[in-house]
Amino acid sequence: MTYEPDAPRYRSETDKPVHHLTVANARGEAMGYLWANDEDDAAGWCLRPAGDRAGFDQGLKWSAKLDEAKARGLVPTAALAALVRGSDPRCVSHIVPGSLTAAPSLAALTELAHIVTAADDRRLLAQLDRENADAWRQLREGLAALTDEDRDVQWSKGGEQPDGTRQMSYPLHSRRLERVVRALPAVGAVTPAYLWQDNPPPTVPLDGRMSPADAVRAATAVVRGERFSDGTIARAAKDGLIDAVAESLCSWYATEVAGAHDDP
Repeated sequence: MTYEPDAPRYRSETDKPVHHLTVANARGEAMGYLWANDEDDAAGWCLRPAGDRAGFDQGLKWSAKLDEAKARGLVPTAALAALVRGSDPRCVSHIVPGSLTAAPSLAALTELAHIVTAADDRRLLAQLDRENADAWRQLREGLAALTDEDRDVQWSKGGEQPDGTRQMSYPLHSRRLERVVRALPAVGAVTPAYLWQDNPPPTVPLDGRMSPADAVRAATAVVRGERFSDGTIARAAKDGLIDAVAESLCSWYATEVAGAHDDP
């Protein structure tokens, strides 16, 4: 069934309590939530930003099913009930049986969606390349070679050029800093498995120490963020984030991989 762009849809916002269902992937990991409020004729999909990109695609499919329910004249909570009846655990995503519950508001459900789980951490660590010893060596040696001068990134001179054209200034990364940055995707720490644009920007913990999974999150956000905003890497180098990321990853590799190979 197809619908015109102006076909009736449930409202996408409400400030009232919502009922919601958990949608999980084949591994049982929550991808997002389907929610509804009858009073405001509102319903929608709430993505888990801590999850992976599959949540986007599956969210579009579940949202389309909500549109179908609206076209059939179902109130929002009745639409949820219909989706439960039609859910198949063999599909890429399915509704978790018995997961219907309530939240005091859509904002509270959004907060729930941002909670990071151990399964989220495991998925990110699984992206790291345990076999690429050369890349890990480049990361370790690159980190050891960084100087304060490398961390204080300078910018090119922008403005009007001798030929009359105008040029934007851009960060001038040193070779040593570039060596560290190039090693991050090489070891698997820059991954589409983390939705960096839907999560808060990474920061350096007060003690300067990051968990390996958070290091993957930060590496992804910094390296990919540079493509959209010049200076992202420069800021991460200056405030210690690059160091914290590399130190965490190198420690993980030394313990989980290199150390394991040394065991008798």
